[in-house]
Amino acid sequence: MTAGRNARRLFAGWAPYAVAVALSAAILGFDLGERMLTTNDEARFPVMARDILSHGHWLFPETSGVPMLNKPPLHAWLIALAGWPTGVVSQRVAALPSWLGALGVVAVTCWIARRLFGADAGLAAALIVATTAGMFAMARSAVPDMTLSFGIVAAMAAFVAAELDGSRGAWVGFYALVAMAFWAKGPAGLLPIVIVIVYEWAIRGWRGLARMRPGVGAVIVVLLVAPWWLLAAHVGREQFLRDVVRNDMMQGYSPLRALTWDRAIQPFNAAVTIVLPWSLVLPFAVCWAVRRWKSASATGERLALVWSLTVFILVAASSRQRWRYYLPLCVPAALLVAGWSRSRRVGRDTMTVVAACAVAAGILIVGDASRLTRDNRSTEWRTMARALERAPAPLFALDAPELVFAFYLDRPIKAISSAAELNGIDPPFYVIARSPPEAASFAAASEGLVNGRRFVLWAKR
Repeated sequence: MTAGRNARRLFAGWAPYAVAVALSAAILGFDLGERMLTTNDEARFPVMARDILSHGHWLFPETSGVPMLNKPPLHAWLIALAGWPTGVVSQRVAALPSWLGALGVVAVTCWIARRLFGADAGLAAALIVATTAGMFAMARSAVPDMTLSFGIVAAMAAFVAAELDGSRGAWVGFYALVAMAFWAKGPAGLLPIVIVIVYEWAIRGWRGLARMRPGVGAVIVVLLVAPWWLLAAHVGREQFLRDVVRNDMMQGYSPLRALTWDRAIQPFNAAVTIVLPWSLVLPFAVCWAVRRWKSASATGERLALVWSLTVFILVAASSRQRWRYYLPLCVPAALLVAGWSRSRRVGRDTMTVVAACAVAAGILIVGDASRLTRDNRSTEWRTMARALERAPAPLFALDAPELVFAFYLDRPIKAISSAAELNGIDPPFYVIARSPPEAASFAAASEGLVNGRRFVLWAKR
């Protein structure tokens, strides 16, 4: 009898995670690998993964023969590992790490919600986060943002364990997971440290900062993060200073650049749309959490509020705005909505929340299916591939998405900024461009489409 009760208790404890992950796997993976890569950002890490498998450049994967130093290579490693059994990096392989990362985000969100708001909130929060527009869109993407989001939410789970259980060892896990998030996408991975600093200061004042074990944390983060910067600077000092220090850190994270009216509105638009459809009820959840701020039992409400606001302010302050940069908002928003829904009479019924998530998932799937068909029709590269197979030669790209073509044509392509860079190169060679570099000396060999834009394969023989 005791063994039976223990088995049922164990099953009941794991059931919400199993249900959440199973449903999310179906929702988020229904067209896994069908989406074409149409920008250099999407093609960059798959091209790096191919270089890893082909040439063994694990530490500094290359794109067109140049080490990629802008971002640490964790996401490229994951894609390469996914393609290791077959030795091929396809569209499906390129999207697989993000899909698995999304399932990890769902599972960890379930755990955090159960700890902060009670066992009944776990499944609700997990399904809510899985059916946000941001999670749905990025779960099948080849960019590293989902890997970054998993690192952030995993670090925050370690903080929840440290906060609720008083576990000193959890702080070690927190800082190690922050370092993992850094290896996914650089300085953005340090976001959990800022969130926790703001939370501890808001709740306990400056005394709270001492609870973070800052000395131990600094040692762990420096030991795990500094090697990337030091090695990257050693391998390509000039490129590292230009691409990472100046472009990514000094300009990309500067809030004083590109201050315009549209720039002021863009963060709010991105934050609202990335959490759709749950942003429709999020204001009610935020008001509920604010009213409960001073309640002794409102740890979850306080943390979710601070988490959301800190992420939004830091991302909005960056001069480089992308919709996907707001992806880390989805988890704290889901926690707020799940906690608020459990406080409402209608939200106490788990099936009501599941039904709402099913409706949201249906809308997202139908919308994505129609968009996928339209977008895939606007990209075509096969005629270029056939032309290159008949007469192979060096390949350049002028004002064209060279990494997209490099991925689909499966050959290195050097990006050039002007036709003058072709001087001194003996023919035959090709240039992918929208217009001929030199009208008199190039002939059109083929053409293709990327995101609806026409590009021509110009041959010089």
